[in-house]
Amino acid sequence: MQNKTGSISPERTSTLKVYFWILSFVKPYIGLAVSLVACGIIIASCELAFAKIIQHFIDVIYPNRDYRTFINWCIGLGALALLLIFATLGSNVFRRKLSEHTARDLQFTAFQKTRELGIPFFESRPTGHTLSLLNNEVASIQEIYKTYLPTIIQFSIFSIISLLVMITTNAKLTLLLIPIFVLYYLIGPYFAKKAIIHGKQAAEHRTDLNKQVYDSVSALSEFRAYGRQKWNLTRHMEKITRYLQSYLKMNMFSYLRGSVRRFSNNAGAIGIIAYGAYLTRHNELTVGEFVVFLLIYFYTIFVMTKIISLATEQRQLMFQGEILYRFLNQTPEVVEDRDGVKLPEIKGDIVFKDVHFSYKDQLIINGLNLHIRAGEKIAIVGASGSGKSTLLKLIPRFYDPNQGSIELDGVPIARLSFSQLRDSMGYVFQDTYLFGKSIRENIRFGNPDATEEEIIDAAKAAHAYDFIFKLPEGLDTLVGERGVKLSGGQRQRLSISRMFIKKPSVILLDEATSALDNISEKEVQLALDHLMQGRTTIVVAHRLTTIRNADRIIVLEAGEVVESGTYDELIDQRGALYELANGKVLA
Repeated sequence: MQNKTGSISPERTSTLKVYFWILSFVKPYIGLAVSLVACGIIIASCELAFAKIIQHFIDVIYPNRDYRTFINWCIGLGALALLLIFATLGSNVFRRKLSEHTARDLQFTAFQKTRELGIPFFESRPTGHTLSLLNNEVASIQEIYKTYLPTIIQFSIFSIISLLVMITTNAKLTLLLIPIFVLYYLIGPYFAKKAIIHGKQAAEHRTDLNKQVYDSVSALSEFRAYGRQKWNLTRHMEKITRYLQSYLKMNMFSYLRGSVRRFSNNAGAIGIIAYGAYLTRHNELTVGEFVVFLLIYFYTIFVMTKIISLATEQRQLMFQGEILYRFLNQTPEVVEDRDGVKLPEIKGDIVFKDVHFSYKDQLIINGLNLHIRAGEKIAIVGASGSGKSTLLKLIPRFYDPNQGSIELDGVPIARLSFSQLRDSMGYVFQDTYLFGKSIRENIRFGNPDATEEEIIDAAKAAHAYDFIFKLPEGLDTLVGERGVKLSGGQRQRLSISRMFIKKPSVILLDEATSALDNISEKEVQLALDHLMQGRTTIVVAHRLTTIRNADRIIVLEAGEVVESGTYDELIDQRGALYELANGKVLA
């Protein structure tokens, strides 16, 4: 089942299908899984062999006082113990490797999917939900690989072998296991079902809680500015309480299910002791067989009921597994052409041909036709909602148009690989994202292979060199989360430094100076002017100072071009640009 991005489809997927999908991550490591099973067989065989040796000691060696045989059996026990130790060591190693590799693959697959779904997914989904998905849902399913699956494999192997041993010891006594399981399943599933229901609710409430935590941290300044800390804490406590109530109910029913299991096990033990004593009295069972059968029964019934408990707990995790399954089976809105065209060189000639684009049933770009020549500097202006920023997002294929096409150097951009298309473009946003690392690493983000000399040259070209080397640590200065230790102008100049080091053919500027003061704007504008030389540049701007020197100004209205020309030409026409420019801010 696949669906478009935006929200994860509420359609249910069968639990069995989800579980087989989870197990598919084990397939690349089938050798480790087989080795784990082999070690499990050896471990179970050794443990049950100990029990049979005890039976032989009670029934044969001790009554006959056969000390020589006793010594030989002790040597055999030592060898068996050594084999058990090595098999257990191997089992632990194979189990850890299998669990860590599969858990890693699942984590990487989920993260890789977020890269594949891209901008449309993140702009239509709360960040808190995505973080919860990558943390809680992924971590819960990883528990299947780390705990549930290897334990169920080990316990299942032991149960099969121990049942065979019990049947060969005394089939009549083994039949008593049937009513024990019947007793458990008459009551246990009710509590298991209740635990699953409340487990699903707890998972949903935890997702809401994580989103609340994210919002609380992200909007800390707003909460303080509006004096809404108490309101925020009240909402936070409500969500914690809802999650806690569901979690406690889930645990209560899980404990009740466990109590039923223990009651049935102990009731079965009483029956086996009574019937075993009867069989022993009538010489249908030796004392050694009775003692060993009882020892095996207690561990086997624990293991068998534990398998049921683990399977039930796994079923609780299937709710989160289903969310993750549906997330990973979404179809991206923008798909790369794997067999596309590779341009030998990108010059930057861009053509929009009858481009239409709608977002959530709202028409934003309506039949746009536009030719931007290589090396030309174009300014896009218009009222809010006219489609300016959307137009920029269509060029690097953050979104695809619903109709029409966009060409780069005569080739539809849908035919180009993401890497060639996006490597050829430099994007400077209004709010630059800086990583909480050093200035050097933030500049190098534009080209991870850049040398130290190239980094310094880029900083100089972006007019960032002077302020960087006035800092005590220079390029090694940590900028803080999202660059909070730097001013807005300094952050923008680092962003421009990235562009210089990337050396793109096309520059896309989305209101790059609108949030800056006049002094910072002048400094950043100098850097931008240097950056734009010889490159195709498309500027979305609100300020007249940013667009005056554009080769051509495009005025958008309701996603259509209503005016096109130089600044002086359009002002003289006293049309749309003239009206927008009256307040010196272009809406």
